[in-house]
Amino acid sequence: MKNAKQLSFFLIFIASFLVCSCATTTTTNVWRDQAYQGPVKKILVMGISQKKGIQRFFEDEFVRQLKERGTDGVPGYSILPYDEKIDKDFIAAKAKESGADTVLVTRPISKKIERSYMPGSYYRWGSYYGHAYSPGYVVDDEYVYVETNLYDVATEKLIWAAESETIILATDQELLTSFISTMVAKLASDKLIK
Repeated sequence: MKNAKQLSFFLIFIASFLVCSCATTTTTNVWRDQAYQGPVKKILVMGISQKKGIQRFFEDEFVRQLKERGTDGVPGYSILPYDEKIDKDFIAAKAKESGADTVLVTRPISKKIERSYMPGSYYRWGSYYGHAYSPGYVVDDEYVYVETNLYDVATEKLIWAAESETIILATDQELLTSFISTMVAKLASDKLIK
């Protein structure tokens, strides 16, 4: 009996770990300009956010993951003003000054909450102990839809675009790190980075 309880606990722990460690981001639509020969040499990374701290973390983490794969990057906050309205000519000029040949822009496009009901359980422990019941409950899953575009600085043309769906299951930093890993892997599989 003791071994069965230990085995049950172990299996529940492993199942919980697997559920929590699953990727929370899936790409729903990807487009690539087949005429662009690549690979990219240096990317100016711009994460559009209303929160400066999240923007900085996003851009730094994206650059870090790019560098792990051998592609240079520069976080947008280091060369672009945060609170000022800027146009594409200003961004292109700053990208050229930094030596970036491409600009990556990531921005949220929509959000959705999906509500589901988890039914309760009914237990019976024999005639002496009676019955037990756990009530059902409602779970709200929040999804954010994100657009990521990669532009060539020289031509100002879009060379790669991805739309993705992310379920929010973690802290901002864990969520962003997972999202960035998915996007960097997709850029690599599309042969835009190493």
